[in-house]
Amino acid sequence: MRLTHSLLLGSLALASSFSYAQSFTLPLWKEKAEALGYELPKPIGFNLSYMALEQNIDVTSIDLKGLPIWVPELDMQAEQGKQTSEVLTLRADMWLFPFLNLYVLGGKMTGTSETAVNVHNKFLGDYRIDNFKLDLDGYLYGGGVVLAGGYKQLFSLVDISYTETELTVIDGSISAWVISPRVGYDFYQQGVPLRVWGGAMYQNVEQSLSGKLTDLDLPAALHPLVKDGTFHIEQQLSTPWNPIVGMQYQVSPSLYFLAEAGFGDRTSIFTSIDFRF
Repeated sequence: MRLTHSLLLGSLALASSFSYAQSFTLPLWKEKAEALGYELPKPIGFNLSYMALEQNIDVTSIDLKGLPIWVPELDMQAEQGKQTSEVLTLRADMWLFPFLNLYVLGGKMTGTSETAVNVHNKFLGDYRIDNFKLDLDGYLYGGGVVLAGGYKQLFSLVDISYTETELTVIDGSISAWVISPRVGYDFYQQGVPLRVWGGAMYQNVEQSLSGKLTDLDLPAALHPLVKDGTFHIEQQLSTPWNPIVGMQYQVSPSLYFLAEAGFGDRTSIFTSIDFRF
């Protein structure tokens, strides 16, 4: 319901803005920017995108609950793990000023989080769960802003967004701040409708995940003891920053294709198609 409500409000706001735009020109100060020689995109856009991502994660805490009081304490320590995910999103945006874009988005995420966990028990001794795997499927929603500027063929921009993901397979949520500064070159004046750039991506992601202990790969001897037990895990990304490179090709003033890749400790592929009005 929160996702549907958020997207409905965003769509209504953009529809209202598009209708209101008939009575004046968007973005505001458009004439001044064009008088300085800037080529501006159409003000209203709808964007369909796909992203595949792989990155390392650190488990900061594992909390166990629901165990009988007489059960010896289980000490669980996680090693560095890996998270893979695929995200399909629909975004609606509006250029309010030539340098300021506002957007809302919603979508679907599928993914997994895998790590190894070392378990210590007073009576059973030490053992290892090699494949501590959690499904991270869920629906996400959020919004953001883009600040942009340029000089002749050079341009720069910073994309700042916040999203919430409500998980569906296990209990939990993922909140994420993403900041992506970019600097690039526009080949439009050379007769090629192409922009290329390089930059970096910062992600501050907090993941709170919960589930039943019986769903984990624990020794069979422990199952009767933990049948009512639950776990709560807090984890975060191991590396917040990674470099990115990308390009955008303008098919027409109303249609754009974009592709971007991330490298380093976080690898990603991002593609999108953008319709503008």
